[in-house]
Amino acid sequence: MIVGLGTSSFILTAWIFVGLAILALLLFFVGLAATWRHTRRRPPRGGVADETLPPVSLLKPLKGLEDELETNLESFFQQDYPAPFEIVFATTEADDPALPVARRVAARHPEVPVRFVLSDDRFGLNPKVSNLAGALAAVRYDLVHQSDANVRVEPGYLRSIVREMLATNASIVTSVVIGVGERSVGAALENLQLSAYIAPGMCLALEAARITCVCGKSMLLRKSELEAEFGGLQSVRDVLCEDFVLGERYKRAGKTVVLSPTTVRNINADCGAERFFARHSRWLKMRATLHLPGFLADLLSNPIGLSAIAVVVGGFDSGVAAAAVAVTLTKTLADQFAVSLTRERFPLRYLWLSVLKDLSLVPLWVFAVFSRTVVWRGRKLRFGKDTRLVPIEVRDDPATLEPSPDRA
Repeated sequence: MIVGLGTSSFILTAWIFVGLAILALLLFFVGLAATWRHTRRRPPRGGVADETLPPVSLLKPLKGLEDELETNLESFFQQDYPAPFEIVFATTEADDPALPVARRVAARHPEVPVRFVLSDDRFGLNPKVSNLAGALAAVRYDLVHQSDANVRVEPGYLRSIVREMLATNASIVTSVVIGVGERSVGAALENLQLSAYIAPGMCLALEAARITCVCGKSMLLRKSELEAEFGGLQSVRDVLCEDFVLGERYKRAGKTVVLSPTTVRNINADCGAERFFARHSRWLKMRATLHLPGFLADLLSNPIGLSAIAVVVGGFDSGVAAAAVAVTLTKTLADQFAVSLTRERFPLRYLWLSVLKDLSLVPLWVFAVFSRTVVWRGRKLRFGKDTRLVPIEVRDDPATLEPSPDRA
């Protein structure tokens, strides 16, 4: 009798998880509607004429050979922008293999002013911020756009987001990020997560809760405002999630932060699955310290993961398993539709990765509850509240490094 009661309670708990999975699936459909609505909205222009567009400095931090790096960089040289713009490449290593690629692309476009800067990697504990700081110090123009080297944009991208900034009187304009270019399982996992989870999540937060998520893959802002009112990059030099933290500071100060409907493409082509697991493990750890409700929502918005938990808790009960299979198939097909909202359809040979991706995120989520260490760009770090970093390994005296600008 006691055993029977115990079994019934497990079955009941399993059905609760099935119910949560169905709710998560419904929320995902709401996210799809938000994605369709936002990405099909025309960016506001506000009567901004081409002749009034200001000059822009484009910041491109380099670190190693990203997938299809040369084509990514070339897309920024090919901007159809009526005002002057320059590109500032920065690296913390003089022999970085990305430098010859950037120089080769720059040589094909002598009409675009280019600078190459060697950044001080001891500027802060966040290696990306250290790299950006060197680039920001070398810019000619106040309006700056930062983007990663694995990002690719359309020729009208810069014109569109600058117009949007002026039309909305925004202090920051960021963009919806999608993943494209998969030729390997690891790259397909990355692109599926970006296009079918991150992008809908950004759009859902905006459309349903008026929350603008700032993503460092693409940020347009004014150097003068950043430095005068927010302490410049120095204020986030020891912060792991500097883009989110800066965005929150701008919003608390009453500044307008805009998520543009104009997307940027994060190119993932040939990377291994280990990069997917490392990146999203790091991302979940950051979520746990930055926004606990959002971190909890990451698990509760995973229909396939919740369905798997239901099956295990229910002792593989046939009814629970059938419901879990139905949820899993529906979510898998919905992922394909999610991808098609912002890019070309996902290759059918990768259809099964929806299941693998969502199942793998469950143990990563559990691990993120207990771990606060990351290895990022070869540097092992621990972080606490608001992803503020502390070093684990002993580092040399910052005064021993003398950065030297290397300009073309």
